[in-house]
Amino acid sequence: MPRPRTPSATVNGDEADRSGSSGYTRRGVLATGIVGAATLGVPGLADAHRATNRHPPMRPNFLLLVCDHLSPRVMGCYGDTDSATPAIDALARRGVCFDRAYTTVPLCQPARASFWTGLHPHQSGVQSNGSPNAYPHRHRYLDEPVPADVPTLGSLFRDAGYTTAHFGKTHDRGALRGFDCAPEGELPVEGDPRYVLNHDTFRDRFTTDRCERFLREHGHRPFFAVADLNNPHNICGWVGAHAGTPTFADTTEPLPELPPNFEVDDWGRRPEPVRYLCCSNNRQQQAAHWDSTACRHYLAAFRYYSRLVDREVARLLAALAQRPDADRTYVILMSDHGDGLASHRLVTKQVAFYEQLMRVPFVVAGPGIDAQRKPIDTPLVSLLDLLPTCADLAGIPIPDGKPGLSLKPWLRGETQTDWRQYVVGEWLTEWGHTINPGRMLRGERFKYACYRGGRHGELQEELYDLDADPWETRTLHTDPVHTATLSRCREELAAHCAATDDSWTRAPVVVRPGSRRHAPGFLNHTGLSEPQRHANASAPRT
Repeated sequence: MPRPRTPSATVNGDEADRSGSSGYTRRGVLATGIVGAATLGVPGLADAHRATNRHPPMRPNFLLLVCDHLSPRVMGCYGDTDSATPAIDALARRGVCFDRAYTTVPLCQPARASFWTGLHPHQSGVQSNGSPNAYPHRHRYLDEPVPADVPTLGSLFRDAGYTTAHFGKTHDRGALRGFDCAPEGELPVEGDPRYVLNHDTFRDRFTTDRCERFLREHGHRPFFAVADLNNPHNICGWVGAHAGTPTFADTTEPLPELPPNFEVDDWGRRPEPVRYLCCSNNRQQQAAHWDSTACRHYLAAFRYYSRLVDREVARLLAALAQRPDADRTYVILMSDHGDGLASHRLVTKQVAFYEQLMRVPFVVAGPGIDAQRKPIDTPLVSLLDLLPTCADLAGIPIPDGKPGLSLKPWLRGETQTDWRQYVVGEWLTEWGHTINPGRMLRGERFKYACYRGGRHGELQEELYDLDADPWETRTLHTDPVHTATLSRCREELAAHCAATDDSWTRAPVVVRPGSRRHAPGFLNHTGLSEPQRHANASAPRT
C-alpha cells in the first residue's frame, strides 16, 4: 500500500471549480488501438471485438453512472416527495438503495481518485483539486498523480479481459488508468431561461450521446462502461451568476422550503475552518450575503440541474435495455460528494463534514440483486467499497491493501454480522491557498470531526448525536455527559490513522495572515476569498 504523502508547500491549481482532464486519458485513447476505438463507439470496429472474444459469454457487464454533486435530499428513492430523479428512482426500485453511504472527502478530484483506486485520499496521494499543468506560474499546493503500480478499478477489469470504456468527466489525476477514456466534448441543450446552463450541462449531453453509441454498438465481450456526468454541478455556475445580493423575477411556482438547520446560532463553537469557509471557498463567498429567498431559489436551481442529469440517466438506461445482455448487467449509480443545500447556510461543498456534504446516493441493480422497497439503513457504506464490490460481483480477486469492503452479501439479502463500525472522511485543501487538515469518524450513532483548525494547528472538534440531532445543530464535544463518547471517538480515529499510516496531524497548516478577521459566520464575510485573492494577485498587469 502506498505510504501517505506529506503535503508540499507549492501548488499549481485553479481558483474556480473545474472539470479537467488528467492528461493520461487522451494519450490513452490514442494508444489503445482497436480496443480503445471500439469502446468509443467508432462505427465498424465493434465487430473486431466480437472476433477476438475469448471470454465466457455469461460474465456480467457493468454500467456505472456517476453524478457530480447529486444529493439524496432531492431523490424520491431516498424519501423526497417532490423527487427530481424519477428515472433513478425507477432504477432503485429494482435494486438496493443504500441509505448511509459516504464519500471519503467533500471535493471532486480527491473523491474520484479515492473511489477509482479504492484508497483513502492520504493513501492515493490525491488530496486536493491541484494539478501540475494548471497555472504553473502560480504558487500552489500540488498533488502528485496516482502511482502507476497502484491497482485501479479500470486496471483490474481491463486485466480480467473486460472492455473498459469511460465517457465524460475525468478529473482523476491518473486514477482512471485502465479505462479507455473518450475525449470530452459539448452538445447544445435548451433549458429553462431562469437557470443558466454552462459546460457542465453541455458536456453531459455529449457524454450521454457517446455512451449511448457504445451501448448500441458494442459486441458481446464483457464490458465495464462509465458515464461520468457533471450535473447537478452546474449549480456552481448558478451561484457565480447570482453572487452578492441578487434579485429574482417573480414566479408563480412555489419555492422549496429551507432546511431546519438553515440558521446557525453557535458559529463560535464550530471549528474555525467551518465558520470561515466563506474565506476559503469561492462559491461560499459569492453566497455569503444571500437572504432566505435567494437560498430558496438556490434549492430550486439545484432541483432543476438534478432533473437534467436524471434525463441523461433515463436515456442511458433505455439504451442499455435494448441490449440482449441487459439482464446480466449491473447498474450502479452514485455521486462523488453531496451539496450543502442551504443547511448551515452552505452552498456547493468544501471543508465541512456535515451529512449534506458527505452522504451520497449509492444504488445498485442487476442480476441476483435482492430488490428492496425502500433504502436500507445498514450497513455503513464508504465509496471505498465500490472497487471491491464490483470485483467481487465479477469474480475478480480483490487486491490486498484495499480498505473497502464488498457489498455483495448485502446485495444478495444476506445480513452481515462482521462489518465496519464507522466510515472515515478526510480534508486537506481545495487549491492550497488555505490548508486546515481534518478527519471525520461517522459511527452508528455519533459523528466526530476534528480539524487542525487555527493558524497554529490547534485541534478543534465537533461531536453530533445523529439519532437525536440528525441536522447537526448542536455540537456536543464540550458536554460533560458525552465525555466518554468523545474519548472513544478519539481513540477510534487514532487507531484508524495508525492502521492506515495516516499522518494528517503532521501536515502543514496554511492560513494567510490577515484573513478570517470578520466575526464568525458567513453573513459577516467581507472581501474576497483566498482563491480570488490569489487570482487577482497573479493576474497580468496592464
